[in-house]
Amino acid sequence: METFSWKSRDAQGESVIYEAGYFGGWWQLASRPKLNRRRREETETQPVEFTAEIWTELRDLLWRKYQRRRVSWNLVQQVDDILAGKAKNERRDLRKI
Repeated sequence: METFSWKSRDAQGESVIYEAGYFGGWWQLASRPKLNRRRREETETQPVEFTAEIWTELRDLLWRKYQRRRVSWNLVQQVDDILAGKAKNERRDLRKI
């Protein structure tokens, strides 16, 4: 599993850390509030649904990593396809045949 994390602000202006994981052809997203080191262990990550804004932030993160040759172009292209509506983010092992 490849995991990517970044810091952002929620609607109330609080800092939130997002963690996107890529495994088996689909993306998972979780978030947790940004806390100091003492209180960090008190919270757990919670699953979050992707929004267009979060997809855009993930795409920007992947683009910067791609420029430094840290990720493959396929990951950037997959997120681009999802943003354009050409692909869906779905678990392939749960699809009905």
